[in-house]
Amino acid sequence: MVCQITVIKLEGYGAWTLTLGSDREHALQILQSKMYADLQEYFSAKNGLVFSNRFDEFIAVTNQISVSDHKEIYDSLSIKNEKIKISMTIGAGKTPLEADKKIHNIRKDAKNMIFPNIYGIQENYQIHEGQQTYEIENHRGLDNLKILHIDVNSSTLIAENHSSYEITNLIMRLYLAISDSFLKEESLTFFLGGDNFMIVAKNDIHIKKITEIVNFLISSTRIKLNCGIGNGINARRAAERATKSLDTIREYRRSGKIINVFESI
Repeated sequence: MVCQITVIKLEGYGAWTLTLGSDREHALQILQSKMYADLQEYFSAKNGLVFSNRFDEFIAVTNQISVSDHKEIYDSLSIKNEKIKISMTIGAGKTPLEADKKIHNIRKDAKNMIFPNIYGIQENYQIHEGQQTYEIENHRGLDNLKILHIDVNSSTLIAENHSSYEITNLIMRLYLAISDSFLKEESLTFFLGGDNFMIVAKNDIHIKKITEIVNFLISSTRIKLNCGIGNGINARRAAERATKSLDTIREYRRSGKIINVFESI
């Protein structure tokens, strides 16, 4: 099974920001927010899912999304955002971390290219409609993604004992703990906002191992967590089932049965 991800990067961003003068931070925040909104809209329409990564870079889970689909999104974004150039680098691997490392190597090998548009992962370098492109591997019908959705149980109790900023500090430390734990399993963790996290997991990680990690996190952070597990051929379907699994945990709790990890089959 293969996980395909795409890193979307704002190219030449640092140099461009300097042209805006010192009173620029509001403009940068607006640009980053709009870029995230556009990417999420375009990729989710093709059953992908986008996560913000350092704000000038975004990571999309793009199983079942072809190079031509990427080009369509790229062209739409380029027309809408003429001031800043973007690149898309596509990688696939047996685990999400392997896919991310392939992207790193592709970008490193192509570092001398000026504002590349779309990169992929095929061995043979190709020119794609006048653009510098590697054709991506296409595993349509073969991919099966595993996504986890973690949230904090009874987060209102945390709010009673901490200020708003203190809660943020607590959540950020929890984010790091979750990320560290799942990175050891070659899985990528993203903060969704509020008290929610989503993990693009390696496909063969078993519920027993996930439960072991979640229980470790609960004991080490003293924060109660719920974890829903979902599987699907693309990011939206896997994320949907992960969220349904969270809903099932809540239903069990209302009926008096306490579990903190559930996988939709």
